[in-house]
Formats: sequence, C-alpha cells, structure tokens
Amino acid sequence: MRETRVLVVGEMGALREALRAPVREPLRVELREVPSIPEAEAALEAFRPDVVLVDWRLPGAEAFLERVRPRPLGFILIGPPLPAPEIVRWLRQGVHDFLLAPDHPDEVAEALRQALDRVQERRRILGLVERLQRQLQQLSVLYEVGQTLAASLRLEEILPPMVEAAIHFTGAEEGSVWLLDESGEVLRLYLHRSRIPEPEVAAPPETLRVADSLPGRAIRTGRPILLGPGLHKLDTGVLVRALLYVPMQAHGRALGVLGVVHRLSEAGFSEADVHLLRMLGDYAAVAIEKARLFEAMQAEKGKLEAILQGMEEPVLVTDFAENLILFNRSAQQHLGLPAEAMGRPLRAVVAHEELHALFDRKPFPGHTVRQEITLSDRLTFQASLTAVAGVGYVVVMQDITYLKELDRIKSEFLSIVSHDVRTPLTTIRGYVSLLPRVGPLNPRQQEFVEKVERAMRTIVELLNNLLDLSRLESGHALSMERCSPAQILHEAIQIIRPQAEEKGQALVLEIPPDLPTLYGDPRRLEQVFLNLLSNAVKYTPPGGRITVRAMEQDGHLMVQVSDTGVGIPPADLPHIFSKFYRVRREGETTEGTGLGLAIVKSIVERHGGRVWAESEVGKGSTFTVLLPCRPEAPPAPSPRRAREASPQHAEPSHEQQHSQPDPIAAGQAPPEGNPTG
Repeated sequence: MRETRVLVVGEMGALREALRAPVREPLRVELREVPSIPEAEAALEAFRPDVVLVDWRLPGAEAFLERVRPRPLGFILIGPPLPAPEIVRWLRQGVHDFLLAPDHPDEVAEALRQALDRVQERRRILGLVERLQRQLQQLSVLYEVGQTLAASLRLEEILPPMVEAAIHFTGAEEGSVWLLDESGEVLRLYLHRSRIPEPEVAAPPETLRVADSLPGRAIRTGRPILLGPGLHKLDTGVLVRALLYVPMQAHGRALGVLGVVHRLSEAGFSEADVHLLRMLGDYAAVAIEKARLFEAMQAEKGKLEAILQGMEEPVLVTDFAENLILFNRSAQQHLGLPAEAMGRPLRAVVAHEELHALFDRKPFPGHTVRQEITLSDRLTFQASLTAVAGVGYVVVMQDITYLKELDRIKSEFLSIVSHDVRTPLTTIRGYVSLLPRVGPLNPRQQEFVEKVERAMRTIVELLNNLLDLSRLESGHALSMERCSPAQILHEAIQIIRPQAEEKGQALVLEIPPDLPTLYGDPRRLEQVFLNLLSNAVKYTPPGGRITVRAMEQDGHLMVQVSDTGVGIPPADLPHIFSKFYRVRREGETTEGTGLGLAIVKSIVERHGGRVWAESEVGKGSTFTVLLPCRPEAPPAPSPRRAREASPQHAEPSHEQQHSQPDPIAAGQAPPEGNPTG
C-alpha cells in the first residue's frame, strides 16, 4: 500500500513535528509543504495529494477550495477557533475536518485517517457512478443500433454504426466486418474503419481464408478470439498489439466476423469488451440475415413483376380481403385501372359485375374457378381465379375472343353441313329400305344392308350430338322452368330400365320424399341422367348393380349415379368430358361418338352446376351432379365454358351419351323425290 500523500499549505512547523512524532496507530505519510495558495495549485498536478491541510487564514484559501472541490481530495482546515456560522460555511464548501492546534500527534493522525477514509469512499462512489454512466451509454448506443436495425434493411446503413460503436466502447484504433462468401471458405472485407492516419498503417487484406486466419478461427470454433497486450504478427504479416474477433451467427449459422484491433496503443481488451462486442456481433448477424433475405425477396419480386409486366394476359393479385396488391399493364389497360389503384379494394376501382361474380365464388386455397368475362372493348376472356395460401387471390385472364369467333363459325358450319349431309342420308336410307321390296336378298346382301343402316345411324347420331352441343355452348337450347328432379329421375329410370333388365342388372333409385324443386330445363336434365344411366348400363357387366341417389346438400341438389362396372383408368379421368374423348380398352367393341359426357357437362354448367366422377378400375364408377336449388329464375343465359374442378373430387369419367331418337334413323323411308332434311 502506498503512503498517504499530504499537502500542507502555509507555514506550520508545529504540524510538521506532529506528523513526524510517533503515534499509537502509525500512518505512513508522504509530506510536501508549500507556503502559499498559488504554489499549492501548482503542486496539485505534480504531487497528486490525498489530503490537503490549509491554513484558513491564507489569502485566497476559500477560492482555492472552491476551485479544486470537484476532485476526490480530503480538506482539513488548521488555525485558530472559528465561530459556529463560519464552521458551517466552510463545511458547505467541502471541508472534512478542523484542527485547532496540532499539539497532539494522535489527534493529527486520526484527522488524516478520517479524511483519507472519506476520500476513498468518495472515489469508490465516483467509480461506481462512472461505470453506471458507461453502461448507460452502452445501452443507449445498443438501443440506437436496434432502432437502426428496425428502420433499415440495407447493410451499408446498418453496419457502419455498429463498427463505430465497437471502436468507441472498446477504445480500439480499428474496427472491421468480414463476411463469408457463398462457398463458406473465404472471408471478404466488407467494412473497415480506422482512427490511425492511412500512411502510418497498411489496410488489412481484402480476403482471408477461413482455414488459416484468425477471423476464420472465430468462424470455425464459434468463439471469440482475444490476443492480449503485446506485439503479435498475424498470418497476413500485419503487426497488432491487441486483437478481438467475435463470430457473427444467426440461427446457428456463421455469417461473418466483427473485429477490433490496436496497432499502436499498448492497451488491451477486457472481458467486458468481449461481452459488448458479442452483443454487437449478434445485432450485426440479425441485420445481415434480414438484409440478405430482403434483397433476395426484392430480387424475386423484381423478376415476378418483370414477368407479369411482359405478359399479354391481364393479371390481378389481391389479398383475401380483395385489396389489390399487384396488377400488370395489360390488366390496367383492359380494366381501366387507375394508377393509384394499388392497395385499394378491387370492387371500388373495377366496376365489372362478371369479375365481381367470379370473386364471389371464393375458391379454397389451392383450387381454381373459371369463368368467361366480356369486357367493354368487346373482348372475351377466360378468367381463372386461384386462391394461394399466404397471398390471396390470383386472376389470370386469357383472351378467347378469336376462339369464340371460331366457335361461332364452327356452329354455323355444323348447321350447314348437317343439313347438307342429312339430305343425302335420307335419300340413302330411303333406297336402302326399298331394297327388300325389289326382291329377296340373300344373307350376304342382307348383312351389307344392315352394315349400311348401322353406319347411317352412327352418322346421324354424331350429327345430332354435334348440333346439340353447339346449341348448348352458344347459349341457347334451354327452356327454363320450375321442375321436379324426383319426377325427372323416375322418368329416366323407366326409360333405361328395359336395357338394364336385358342384361340382368339391378337398377335402384334412392330419393327422399322432400327433395326440393329446381329451376331448369326438364328435357335437358333428363338428357343428363339418361346419358349417365346409359353409360352405367353399357359399362356394367351382366348381373351388376346401378344405384341412383339424390339428396339436398347446402342449398344444392346432389345426384349420384354409381355402378359396379369396369371402372375408368386414373390417366383417363381428367379427359373424360373432353369432346370426342373415349376410353380405349383392350378388346372393347362398345361404340360411341365421344360427345355424350361433353353434352352432360355443358348442360350441367349451363344450369350453374358441376359434375365430376370417381372411379376404381374393376370396381366401378360414381358420377356426381351438383345443381343449385335456385329460389327464382337466374339471369338471362350467356355462354359460360367454365372448366371448374371439384375441390373434393376428380373431373368426371365415362364417354358414352344418350341422344334423342332421330326421325331419319327411326322412321320410314320418305317417298322418292321428297326427302326431308
């Protein structure tokens, strides 16, 4: 323990003798005497006393005490007795004790000891205050760093304040940030800050290998690297006197290294510096990860926007509250969207009832609904609405105006061709039917006549189906009224029952007594169920079972036609309702045009419903028709070719159809020269 330094101000020989005299509890004292206040002020910096004894009678004593009072010094006044108010005034100035006469050495030693105790206590308190202030300052800077993290996602804005904070709090001369490259084997210098003038110390290298560098060791071990005071030569040839590197990690993954060094100063780094730098390193890791994720997201968003803007098809994206979050130029042009439409409700900026009706259908996430939409520029679009989990609704609109025109031309062509074909067919049918009247036919000739008649029936059936489908798709051929689905199903069963009984099949109808009525076309609905039943009979082996069930479900009528037939391969199910598509089975001789289920689908969709199928090869198939039980008439029919798949089931199967009897195929031959078309 060093000696107590005592500065005596004034001519006090008696005090000097008392300090040198033996006492009961010795106090090691280093004594210095000055005769005046100005000399005392000069001695303070050089001598650095612990206790100052001042003769209060010296000129300037009170002012001297006022000037040096902030220092942690003990002050003792020596002199004649003072009145009580004067003593109070001096105590308020910071005096610790009074010595009236330094006659007894023990009294002087005790006064010095008490003054020294007060000085040490004050120093301890000041040290605590200083540490608290430093910690508060650190917390303040860390808070500001956190605010910077929250306010910005750019590394060039986030990392410089962190490096400056690291240099400031550790007292370092340099700070740097090294980031791992994509390979994870090389560290690249991202940021370097130095308080040393550039010419005096060379800058660190631009890259370091993780395998053979100190920053790389911090990456490999996941722990701080601390080199104490002294001269250290790094692998790169750089000389440092102290060094501290901490790894920057996020979610257990190393992203880089934050480091501080002393090049010239002899000071080292403490454990508190290690703790602080690790905190800053954690902040930096979070900032780096957020910035990289944001950059990646922005890059992907830029690609998506570039793709969308380059698409000719109008594209809209909304959240699940139907607020616009993205649209391309084509959508803006065709729908007349204002530039400020982003973020606004779709229905507030797009006054288009058909588009609103599409959104009213609200598919489940992962599913799509489709609908034709005609815009004000007389263009027709096939609009697909898809619900995307975590995003909202995505609408893609494909221009089918040209296809609609082709469809119209096709319908006209079919109408003309069918008339022109039916006329010679009627003539052929008439003459073929007259052949037996001319004379008896031998078996070979009779076989040829039957083949000709069968071929003519197939042609007529195909023409009838094509015309029927064309009329349905063009928005006509429906006569809507309130009808009873129970009665329609009973009539369809009665028509098809003879065919089922001929093959020994059981035909079962399960209908509840309170089945609701529908608003629809009874003849067309009967055609739907006849086609499905005919399919079931045709593809169910003898002795099989066909079941028809009907029920109300959530405001819809659901009719199911199930069979125990051969079933449909999974690869064919998505295509069954396509025109002219037929399931090809090895050894199958069943004939058909491939239009029956296309007609079923068109009729059901014209009624605002859906149809789909489930099937298992060798066990049978189930067709499901879902029709809305509308309380009133729907709006005027318009062409809708929605190809909506059920959320729960695959798209329908089977290929067969049931068509109304044709007068040409069933009637007698017309008189020669008067064919009917």
